[in-house]
Amino acid sequence: MPLAASGTSSLMLIIGVVIVVVLLALFYFGRRQVTRRPNPPQSPQPRADSWEEPHEEPPESR
Repeated sequence: MPLAASGTSSLMLIIGVVIVVVLLALFYFGRRQVTRRPNPPQSPQPRADSWEEPHEEPPESR
């Protein structure tokens, strides 16, 4: 007498394999997108180390 669960388990296996393949494909294409981005500039940028907003006065030294 065959079990009805064997058809369900094979369907779940196929769905699991498809999900893993989709996740791996998304990871692969996401990594490709990251490598295509331009690198940030290596030279110092204006106000790169500033914590002040442009409209604020500089803090007074005591």
